[in-house]
Parts: sequence; structure tokens; C-alpha cells
Amino acid sequence: MANKDGDRRVLAAAQHIVRTLGKNEHMTEDMLNILSNFDDRLSKMNDFMQEPRGPTGSSVSTILQNMRERLNVAEEVIRRRTADASLIWAGPSQDARSYLKAVDDVQSLMGPLSGTWCEKSMLDRATQVLHIAVQRLQDEFNHMLVINSETVDKEWLSYCANKSYVPSSNGGAAGHTGHSSDSSDDEDDDDIPLAHPVTEFNAVFDPIPPDRVKDLNAIAQRMVRAGYGRGCSHVYVSVRKNVLEQSLYRLGMEKVSPDTVHKMPWEELETKIKKWIQTLKVAVKVVLSAEKKLCDNVFVGLSPQREESFLELASGSLMHFLDFGKNVAAVGRTPEKLFKILDMYEIIKELLGDINMVFCDDICESVRAEVRGVLSQLAEAARGILQEFELGIQRDASRIPAAGGTFHPLTRYVMNYMKFLVDYANTLEVLLRDKRREVPKSLGVETFGLSDTLVDIQGREGEKMSSLAIQMMWLIVYLERNLEAKSRQYMDQSMALLFLMNNVQYIVQKVNQSELSILLGDGWLRKHTGQVRAYIANYVKTAWRNVFACLRDEGLTSTGGLSGGVSRIAIKDRLKNFNFAFEEACAAQSSFIVPDPQLREALRIAIAGKLIPAYRTFIERYGNSLEGGRQADKYLKYSPDDLENHVIDLFDAT
Repeated sequence: MANKDGDRRVLAAAQHIVRTLGKNEHMTEDMLNILSNFDDRLSKMNDFMQEPRGPTGSSVSTILQNMRERLNVAEEVIRRRTADASLIWAGPSQDARSYLKAVDDVQSLMGPLSGTWCEKSMLDRATQVLHIAVQRLQDEFNHMLVINSETVDKEWLSYCANKSYVPSSNGGAAGHTGHSSDSSDDEDDDDIPLAHPVTEFNAVFDPIPPDRVKDLNAIAQRMVRAGYGRGCSHVYVSVRKNVLEQSLYRLGMEKVSPDTVHKMPWEELETKIKKWIQTLKVAVKVVLSAEKKLCDNVFVGLSPQREESFLELASGSLMHFLDFGKNVAAVGRTPEKLFKILDMYEIIKELLGDINMVFCDDICESVRAEVRGVLSQLAEAARGILQEFELGIQRDASRIPAAGGTFHPLTRYVMNYMKFLVDYANTLEVLLRDKRREVPKSLGVETFGLSDTLVDIQGREGEKMSSLAIQMMWLIVYLERNLEAKSRQYMDQSMALLFLMNNVQYIVQKVNQSELSILLGDGWLRKHTGQVRAYIANYVKTAWRNVFACLRDEGLTSTGGLSGGVSRIAIKDRLKNFNFAFEEACAAQSSFIVPDPQLREALRIAIAGKLIPAYRTFIERYGNSLEGGRQADKYLKYSPDDLENHVIDLFDAT
């Protein structure tokens, strides 16, 4: 290198001298002597100046010879392996390293050989060798993927699925589709299906061993650099997509057409929804997450192959899940479907962060948008079902009175339904927030002079109430209004009062025994507890009116007869009428039912508390007038204790 630099300096000096001499016709002897010393050097420099140069300054012939030798070595390695059918990566690791080095050498020659000063024949030869090498790399890439890509173990996937889902206590029983008058309260609780939120779990696995992932990446790097990125991506997607789908089918993923979903009996669809929830969580958190990690590692540093490959292989599987969600959201909006719709909404909402992480690339925005769309459709379906439930309460027109004035099936159904709604309080609050309503201004039942305003609730608590609490209030208002209408079916007003008393007490009881009490607040409970007390008072007054009328003083005085001015005959008639009225009241109310033991006891106490003191006072005041008379026991038929015992026997739920 130093000699070449010196030659250039000598040449430059000689050229300067020649230019100078060209201007001077009188050359001296000294000048001729100087030039003669350069003669040998200049002759060598002339050869140097006439020979073509490569980009580095080396002679083209030298560079071409060097590249030719490198290409020969690389081609020999590549063609030798092409003739050998055995897999490169199945043999010693040195074989794979040698082959990759040969490919790298050919690829490194492609740029220089593309220069205008190079031989086209050598470029064509290198291109052919590289094509042969890439074809072999593609075969190795495909084989390595196939032999290392087994579907995930079915038992392990089942374990993950079971860990991801806690079934409801009723085992996923079918939802309530009507009102059963002879079912018990506890049985009614099971009429509403409830799938509890999924539990947390961690399950991590490597779809392909890490050392093989490095080999795959090494091959992918060479294929992409050689311009075969699309082919590499195609091989990867075709193998991994098949493995992914088979794994999800093992897990429980199903392709169900919209028509099949719409025609499927709800009990069967409910089972499929439960399986869908189990499968989706494992699919996103375990299977798709592992596929994303694998794809990122195989195509690390390779864009857009990394993004495009994952989108192509994974988006279809997620779309199968989303399509099922869309189809379920479009089925008929009947109340029993709400809880499964909410389960589906909650699992997608819960997995939204994971889905966004798995499909995080810009190219996956359409997938993320599709997920948000399904979430919106499920939300709208849930709101629609809740609205239909509300309308159903208002429209329920069953004309058969509840036997004995007991709970109406509608009351049982609505309150048990609402009790389960509270388990989805956070979700429902979000869904109802945009459709917030005003607090009801009155109770649902507005009869018998009861103060029915809820102004104090609206004023003091209304602004703090959640949208769900207000929605619950309206449901109860509509229920109570319907119950009031149903109470008019009873010919006996006392029976109508007992019916309202029983049903409002049931409402209060269900609120007290659940999270509804927190939602509705103390003000609501005070109002409705007072409402029950008012029903008790009105019932005693109405059902025992004729009995109490016999114990009044009016009409007992006489101008003749007893010294006290009280007619013995009038007293006998009054006691006779009392006995008849009491027995008639007991007979009429013997078929009346008060299922709630606390209410039953409160009602008995209220009756006895008014009846027995009045009776005791009456006989103490007028009973002496019958002493010594004929058949006194015929008129003084009952003692106060006898009355109490008869009252205690009333309203037995059995």
C-alpha cells in the first residue's frame, strides 16, 4: 500500500515537471539528468494508470479473482448439501454454521457483483447459487417448524380451562322462563342462572424449544435478506396456523353458524356459552399469547414479516370467538339470557388488555376494533334485555290470584332476578351510566292513605345514588304497581291487604338479605318497612272490623232492666254477635297464609294486641250482669286466653 502511494506521488511530480518543460524551449543538462532518473519509475506508473480499478482502489482483476474464489467455496458447500438429502439441522451444529456462512458469503457478494465494472456471468452464477440455498433453507425451515410444532396437550389445556372458570352453584341450569306458583323460595333462587367471574391463573409454555427458535430466526434472517421474506412468512403461517387451530379445537373452540345459534334451544346455547368463556380465556392468555411470543422471536428484527405473519395466523382464530359473541348478542332478548350475555361481556372486558397486548401492532388495529365492536354489541344486548325485563314486569297480566294471599310468582321471580343482578353491579353500572334516570318520586303502591312520597330519598340520597340503584328502584316501583293491580282481583279487601303485605314484606326481605340493601339505602328500607307496618294496621282494622264492633259500648244502655242502665238482653245479643263474628273471622282467615315467620308473628301480635284488651275490658265491664243467669257460659264462650290461642293458630304457612 505504501509503494502505491509513493508511485502516485512520483507520478504527480513528473507531470508537474512535464508541464513546466512544455513552456521552456531551453532545457538545461541538469533537467535532462533529473528526468532520466524517473524513467524506470514512470514506465511502471504508466502500466498502473492504464489498468482498471475497483471501488477500493484495488485492481479489478484482483477483486474479481478474490470474489470468484469466495463464490467457489460457498457454492461448493451449498451444492454439496443440495445433493445430500439429509437435513442440515438434524446433524452436527457445525454443519448448520458452515451452511449459513456459505449463504452469508454469497449474499455479501451480491452487492459488489451488481456493480457496472463486474462480470455479469459471475452475478448470474451467484444469483443461481443463492436461489438454491434459499430453497434449501425454506425446506429446512418448514421441516423444523413441523417436527417441533405439536398441538398443545389436551389434558393440560383442559386443566387450564377448568382453572379459568368457576361454574355457578346451580351447575349452569337453564334460566327461569316463567312463574311457578308452587315452587319454594329456595327453589326459585336457582331459577336464575349465574356464572361467577373467572378466577386468575398463570399458565406459560413454549410452543417450540428456545434453541430451535434461534435456528428458525437464523434461517428467517437469511431468507428475508435474500428477498424471500414473503415465502418464509407463508411457510411459518401455514404450519403454525394449523397447529393453533387444532390446539383451540382441542380446548373446545367451535365454529357455529349464526343460523344455528338463533335456532338452538337456550339450554343448549347456555352450555356452549359457558364453554366459550372457558376457552376464550385460555386461548387469549395462554395459547395466543404464546403464539405472539413465538412469532416475535422467530422474526425478531424482521419487519413487516413479524407483524404480518402473526396477524395472518392468529386473527382468524380470535374472529371465530368474536363471531360467536356477535351471534349470541343478536338472539332474542328474553330475561333469562341476560346473565350469560353479561358473562360474555365481562370476559371480553377482562381480556381486553391481554388482547390489545397480543394484537398490539398497528397492522392489528382492525382486530382490536372488532373486539371493541363485539363488546359494544353485547353491552347493547344487555341493556335491551334489561329494558325488556322492565316492560315484562309492567305487562304481566296473570289473572289467577295467589292462593291465601301469599307471594305472587312474579314477586319471587323479579326479586330473585334482581338479587342476581347485583352480582354484576360494577358491569351494570357502566352499562347504565349513559342512560341514567331520575329517582322515582313515589312508591309503587299508593293505596289506603299510605304516605307514598320518596321526596326525602330523592333529596338526601338521590344525587349520590348509582345508575344501577335507580334502575333497581324503578323495577320495584313497576313490580309494586303491578301487585296493586293484582290485589284488586280479590273480592275480600282483607285478603287484598294481606296479599300486598306479604309481597311487600318479601321485597323488603330480599333487599335486606342481599347487596340490594347497600344499593337502595336506608331511606328506601325505612319507607318500605313503614309500608308493611301500615298494611298490618289496615289489615287488623279491616279483617276484624265486625269483631271490634261487638265490643263497643254504644247500644248497650236501657231505661229499664239492670240498675246500671245496661240491658242484659243487649249484652247477651252483643256477646252472641261477638262469638259469631269472631268464629266467622277465624274461619275466613284460616285459609290465609303468611309465609314469613316474622311477619306472621307481627300480625298475630297486632291482632291480639287490639282484640284481647278490648274483649277483657268488655267482659270486665259487662260480664257481671250475666253471672247467675241461665246459660251464662253460652254467651261468655271464650276467655281472653282462648282468643289468643285461636289467633295464634292463624296464618300458618303450612
